[in-house]
Amino acid sequence: MRKFQRLIPVYIIMVYCIFALSACSGASYEGKELVDKAKKLHTELEAAHITVTDEITGTVVQEITYRFAGDVMQYMYIGRDAVTGEEYYEFNNGTELDTWHTGDTAWSFAAKGSEGFYNYSRAKRHYFADGELLLNDYASAVKTAKIRSEVGEAKSVIVSYDDSKISQNEQMTGVTDYCQEYLLSVHREGECSGLTVSYLLDGKEQKFMIAVQECDPSAPIERAEPPALTENAQ
Repeated sequence: MRKFQRLIPVYIIMVYCIFALSACSGASYEGKELVDKAKKLHTELEAAHITVTDEITGTVVQEITYRFAGDVMQYMYIGRDAVTGEEYYEFNNGTELDTWHTGDTAWSFAAKGSEGFYNYSRAKRHYFADGELLLNDYASAVKTAKIRSEVGEAKSVIVSYDDSKISQNEQMTGVTDYCQEYLLSVHREGECSGLTVSYLLDGKEQKFMIAVQECDPSAPIERAEPPALTENAQ
């Protein structure tokens, strides 16, 4: 996903920063054991469809469908810039990497073993298939945390963070009121079915909703065609 770096939304920057800060944390808070279990269960998923929606614009800024075929992670990923409308498509079946970016007239291909090819496995996970990155927290920076019961006996854990501690990472400059709410599934005890990330960036509201849906691991991953290529082919 190297070509897509300039399109990565602020949510992912937050995840990387929180992850970088969390390594030495031994602190605890209300609901931490539920969050830790959700991370573990997420990492154990064999197949899933995940979307990241910018709740301010309503745009699905990232989505991925993946499965593990043996040790190999196969996936179809789409990223969108909510401001410019640029898109990036990436399909990887473990032996071939296909990529497309807005403005391209055709897919780019890289076969396994050739320059530009990369893939993911159980040991080397894509960040959406890793509970430590998708469902992270920085325990020693937690300001408040609470467990809230939902309809149908599902629970959510709401965690807000201390501005002064979060700002210790230079990539978090201008970020305040950082908060995460984990929605724990009623269908599979402890699994996280959704995560809301909200904060202010230089005083401007930012809010992302991450939805996780478990998929059938036996179903093959299909390559999605970019609308621009489909229109050009007609």
